[in-house]
Formats: sequence, structure tokens, C-alpha cells
Amino acid sequence: MSVISHTQSFFSRLIFFFLFILLFGYILFPAFKTLEVSLTGTGSVSFINYIRLVSVDTLRTPLINSLILGGLTVLVCGIIGTLLAFFIHYFQFPGRQIMDKLLLLPMMLPGIIIVFSFVQLYGESGLVTKTIQILLGLENPPFDFSGLWGILFVHAYTQYVYFYISVSIAIRHIDISVIESAQTLGASRLVIFRTIILPFIMPALVASSVMTFMTGIGSFTAPSIIGQGFKVLTTQILLSKANNYMDVAATQVMALTIACLFVFALFRWYEKKAVFESSVKGVRFQSVQIRNPLAKILVTVIAYAIILIILLPVLAIMLLSFVPSDTWMVNIYPREFSWQNFIDIFSGSRKFSPFFNSLSMALIAAFSGMVIALPASFFIVKTKVRFKWFLEMMCMLPWAMPASAIAINLINGFNQKTIFSLNHILVGTSILLPVGYLVRSLPIMVKTFNLSLGSLNNAYIEASQSLGARPLQTLKRVVFPILSPGLLAGFLLVFIRSIGEYTVTVFLYTVTNKPVSIAMVNAIFEYNIGLAMAYGTLLIIISAVSSLVITKLAVLPS
Repeated sequence: MSVISHTQSFFSRLIFFFLFILLFGYILFPAFKTLEVSLTGTGSVSFINYIRLVSVDTLRTPLINSLILGGLTVLVCGIIGTLLAFFIHYFQFPGRQIMDKLLLLPMMLPGIIIVFSFVQLYGESGLVTKTIQILLGLENPPFDFSGLWGILFVHAYTQYVYFYISVSIAIRHIDISVIESAQTLGASRLVIFRTIILPFIMPALVASSVMTFMTGIGSFTAPSIIGQGFKVLTTQILLSKANNYMDVAATQVMALTIACLFVFALFRWYEKKAVFESSVKGVRFQSVQIRNPLAKILVTVIAYAIILIILLPVLAIMLLSFVPSDTWMVNIYPREFSWQNFIDIFSGSRKFSPFFNSLSMALIAAFSGMVIALPASFFIVKTKVRFKWFLEMMCMLPWAMPASAIAINLINGFNQKTIFSLNHILVGTSILLPVGYLVRSLPIMVKTFNLSLGSLNNAYIEASQSLGARPLQTLKRVVFPILSPGLLAGFLLVFIRSIGEYTVTVFLYTVTNKPVSIAMVNAIFEYNIGLAMAYGTLLIIISAVSSLVITKLAVLPS
């Protein structure tokens, strides 16, 4: 029996060591190389690049703009997401359950699709813009969908979901008996909101603010396509990389990463210091039945208007995917429809190749993520390994890194031969892009697996070990069958995030593995809008089916 225990211990340590080396080599090592490049770009160790970043106007302005964009994104999305959460969970109206699910839709759509759909709707020649201009008899478009306000408009649609999910969960756990007690004592609605409801939802607001801020300052797709004169760090990083100023790009990446880590550290500090718990265990918050007929009609109209706003970008993409581009360019509204754009994609290798490449690389990233995340989550949740905290930190670190930072880190880490790449240069090869997808999506897969493993009864694992099963046998015969719904959900989440990913792609793709997001951009610039929208429709269908499966599995992390 001692030999078996010794063998189990040996294999556990071997797997842990392998995971440690793999995560260090592809997450921490590239980050350290970027730091090194930022400090040694002039040939010797120096902070000159950081001094120039805050002192030269052309470098300082994008940094300030990124921080402004992050702050405004938090403000706008916080207001929208919080109001929507209270609206959905406070009132009872027809279609409330459907609307609750539809409000999660932007989280499941690739960002590049949303930006392009907004351009087709609200751009200078967009369908909504032209309709308003015609109805009001205006000579010029009624608004300018570009710059800071255009970016914020896109962010408001894509990132309110963070606040909506967190605040919705908090609202469901509000103790209604506390509110009723306060009302009995004569407290006004304002006092109840300020002293009871607000403190209860504050942790959710703070957590959502952190996530939204980090996503906002790391945004690349919207600023690169509609930003125009509003320059941010992410777009300048790509410009520096394209001009081979890798020391400048590395410094800009470090500035973004430091800002994200600082905000994340503040959140962790707040999380430990500020904990609000209801002292009364009563009835959870219940939605209110609207009795006034006019009020009920008003709430219903507002609800369906919100549903239309959410669905309009998706409907626009799907509609325009059936429009031949050459027929639409001369008309305000599309008049001819056909399957030609889809036929072109599936009948010619040149147009089908980007779609196939995206599918292949997303599958590679998802499968690779499972190989890493499953044993990593097992060590984190189900063992008492001494350094598991460091393993968890490395798994979750990419969550605090903007996608552009991850891409530059990989370029700096693997532009020369290293032991982690088996003595090969990975920059310029097809393998680096799926590696980027994997690193970026690893935290969400680990988080999903952690939640699933946390619900796994340890008695099953202990019984397997007592019968002499090796760790791999326990994973295969006991853990995997029980956790298969959670594993599939994590797999699909990574797949969805990878198949239409644009930021990491634009830094790491090559001519041999050009994905569909780049093909969409190329099609737009070539005025082949129908083809770009057809690509987008295919991605929407894949994302919708995957999201439906995840919803059925009911293991989405909160």
C-alpha cells in the first residue's frame, strides 16, 4: 500500500510540476520578457521609455484617453446595467423571463460583429441614421457615430451585462423582511435604498466596475474601427508594433497591465474589508405586480423597446448577409436578397478558409484549455498542495491583462528560441494565435471548472484513492463523468470567445491562418459588406447554439 501511495504522490507531483512549468512558460515568462524589453529597449537598463510615456504628448494622450474611456465605460454601463437589473426584477410584466435571457446576448457575441452591425445601423450611411435623416428632413446625418462617443455607445451595448448579471444576483438575495421592517418604522423609500439596498448591492457594483474598467481600457475593436481621432493605448500598441518600436509597445503594454493590476488589487482589498450580510433570514425579494393598467402598458412598451434595441444589431447582420453588396451600394435600403454570399463562402476555398481557420483554432484552444484547466482546477479545489495558490494566480492572471498585452507578451516571449517552445521560434508561425486564444480564455475555463469541482463530493475521490486508483484514473473514471456538463460548458465558453476574437488575432495571425474576424474587416474595406455580414451570421449561429447548450447545462459562472 505504501508503494501505491508513493506512486500516487509521484504522479501528482509530476502533473503539478508540468502544469507549473507550462503556465509559467506561457503566462509569466512572456510578461517578464515584455517588462525586460520596456526597460532595455535603448540597449541598457533604463526607465526612459516610461518617462517618455508620461512626458511626450503623442504618447501621454493615448494613456489619458484610455483611462478616461475606462472610467466613462464604468459610469455608462453601471447606470444602464443597474437600472435594467432593477427593472427586470422589480416589476412583473409579459415576457420578463425572455427579456432576462436576451439581455445576456451581447456577452455571447464576438465584439467585431457588434461593432460592424452598429456601423451598418448608426454610421454615416447606416440604416437608422438615414431613416432619421429622411424623416426629419435633415441635410446632414443627425449624429456622428465615431470617436469617444461612438466607442462608448458600443461599450454600453456590450459591457452593461457585467453590471446586469452581478446586480441581478444581488437583488435576488435581498431580504424583503428587512425592507418591510424599515417601512414599518417609517423609513422613506430613499432611506431604504440608501441604508439597506445600496449597501447590499455595493459588492456587486464594485466587482462589476473592476471588470468593466479593465475591459474598457483594454478595448481595441471599437477604437480601431470607429475611434478616428480618439487614440487609445491599445491602438497605439499595434501602431508601435507595426513600426517595429517594440520597446515603445512593451512600455505601453506594461502601463495598461499595471493599471489593470492596480484596480484588481484595490478590488481584492475591498473584498476583504467590506462585507455586507443581512442579519435577518427572511423572504427573498419578490417582484411587484403592476395593478395600474396605464403603468402596466408603459412598462410593457419599455420592455419591448429594450428587446428591440438588443436584437436590432443581430437582425441587421442577418438581414444584410442576404444582400448582394453591389446592389446595396447604390441604394439607401437593400432591395435584393439572395443566398449568394453564403454560396461564395462554402463554394470557394479562398473565402471558406478563414471560417475553417477560426473553427480549427477555436477548437484547438478549447481542447488545450481543457487539458490544462481540468488538472489545474483539481489541484486548486480538491488538494492541499503547498503552492496551489501560485498555480491559481497564474491561471487567473490573464483575466487582469488586456488582450493586446497578452499578444505583445507572447511576441516578446517567443521571438527567439526558448525551452518553453522546445527550442523553436513561434513568432510568425500558425501555432502562436491559438496559444493566444488559450491564454486569454484560460481564466474563464478554470473558473467554470472550479465551480463544478467545488460541488463534487470528496467521498467519490477518496473512495477511488482508497481502492488504489492513480490520479489519472480517478480523473477519467470518477471525476470526468460527474463533471462532464461543467466541462462541456467551459469548453463552449472558450470556443465562443475564440472563434470571433479580433484583438489577439490582429497581433498574431499570419497569412497561413487568417481567421474570419480579419476576413470580415478585409471585406468591409473592400466594400463587400454582404460577405462580411454572412461571416457574421455564421458566427452568430454558432455562438447562439453554443450558448443554448450552456444554458441547458445551467453551469454559467456568475
